[in-house]
Amino acid sequence: MPRLWFDPVEVWITDSTRRTVTSVEEAARLLIDEWPDPDDTCDARLFAMETCHAALKARTPKTIDIARSAFIEAAREARMI
Repeated sequence: MPRLWFDPVEVWITDSTRRTVTSVEEAARLLIDEWPDPDDTCDARLFAMETCHAALKARTPKTIDIARSAFIEAAREARMI
């Protein structure tokens, strides 16, 4: 299955570990499995998880863009950007 690529997003996982996220799949994996605070249930993170799921199902450019924007907002709120 082809990846749902988007323009790279640089995030800090820890104070010394930076990651470049380039696809909806990577964003979803980070949101679910590698988020710095796994108990974080802020609205931005939950919305990003929902939009990534929707993009993975719909596979359209619009849903990919929405997922990327939501991921960026969640990362900002978590002070990863």
